[in-house]
Amino acid sequence: MPLIVWTNRMSVGVKLLDNDHRKMMLLINELHEDLMTGHTKPALDRIFERLVRHTRTHFAHEEQLFAETSYPGAEAHKQEHVQMIDQLRTLQARLIAADEISTDIEVMDRLRDWLFGHVLSSDREYVPHLQTQEVDPLLAAWAIPEKLQKDTAALDTGARPV
Repeated sequence: MPLIVWTNRMSVGVKLLDNDHRKMMLLINELHEDLMTGHTKPALDRIFERLVRHTRTHFAHEEQLFAETSYPGAEAHKQEHVQMIDQLRTLQARLIAADEISTDIEVMDRLRDWLFGHVLSSDREYVPHLQTQEVDPLLAAWAIPEKLQKDTAALDTGARPV
């Protein structure tokens, strides 16, 4: 049973960003499932690393949209991104060091809350701006910088980008 289920309420109206959010959700669900089925700490760490890498890619997507549309809240939102990566790293370290199931469950609850806080609170602030800027809601063929393409490709293999 998944820890998080996508709902339309989570949509920010830009397919690229929604797909990023969905992938974050899927990675958290994969981590939860592997935790519940007793996978090893190194296996959990690899999934968590994929989540961190994908989150960085997602934040780069948001920040590029902010730059392209002159989003007035860009700097504050970028600072949130730095804090959110720090939070992820802290949760990753706690999960890997945990030797009690109660800590594992707490980390998963915090991950779920972290994602919901990002999507349903923080990202809600830029939605009206993107709508008034008439950002293409699909952005399916949006070109991303070469470095991010390598990071995204590495996510799919579980490798760590260079």
